[in-house]
Amino acid sequence: MINVGERIRELRKAKNITSTALAQQLGVAQSFMSGIENNNKKCSLETLDTICTILGVSLTEFFQETTAELDPGPKELLDASKNLTVEQRELMTKFLKTLK
Repeated sequence: MINVGERIRELRKAKNITSTALAQQLGVAQSFMSGIENNNKKCSLETLDTICTILGVSLTEFFQETTAELDPGPKELLDASKNLTVEQRELMTKFLKTLK
C-alpha cells in the first residue's frame, strides 16, 4: 500500500522542489504541506491531483508501486516519451525496433 505522504516527499525531492515551493504553488501553508508529508494531515483527492500536476505525474503514476528501479538509460527514454504525442511514440517505437 502506498504511503501518500512519503510518496509526495519522494516525488518532490526527485524533482528538486522544496516543500515550501510546493506549498506556494498549491496555495497552502508550508506547515499544511509538511503535515501531509508526515501523514499528520489528510489530503483530499482534488488536492492530491493538483500536487501530482505540479510534480508532473498522473494519479495513476502516483499510485503505481514499482518493484524494481529501471537503469538510468531506459528510464530516461521512458521519461522523454511521456511528453510525446501518440503518433510520435509510435514513430519512436518503430525506430527503436529497427535498431535491434
